[in-house]
Amino acid sequence: MKVFAGRTSDFGERQRKIVTVGDEDVVVFRLGDRFHAFRNICPHSGGPVGEGMLINKVEAVLSEDGERVLGETFSPDCVHLVCPWHGWEFDVETGAFAGDPRFQLQRFDTHVEGDEVYVLAP
Repeated sequence: MKVFAGRTSDFGERQRKIVTVGDEDVVVFRLGDRFHAFRNICPHSGGPVGEGMLINKVEAVLSEDGERVLGETFSPDCVHLVCPWHGWEFDVETGAFAGDPRFQLQRFDTHVEGDEVYVLAP
């Protein structure tokens, strides 16, 4: 089963939309030319993860010898979805919790046909 989520033009960069897939609320958002979809429930305590911020992962900048932290920067490649209730961060490519990858967001596949975006039910 596939559920219509909107037209590609309905999604600006990092803009999201909640759609119902079966009996689940699913957050769908766009990063570049890719669409991502996750069940709108944080595995920590059930928060509406889809209402959270999308932020590039914070990474340490190390000295050449790797012994000292010189500062921090935002990753150019890795984006996290941050649950608004308790700040748990999830990698949008994998759904894995940044603090312990054993915790995962439930991921849904997306499919684009022409200018229509669909979420595929598992």
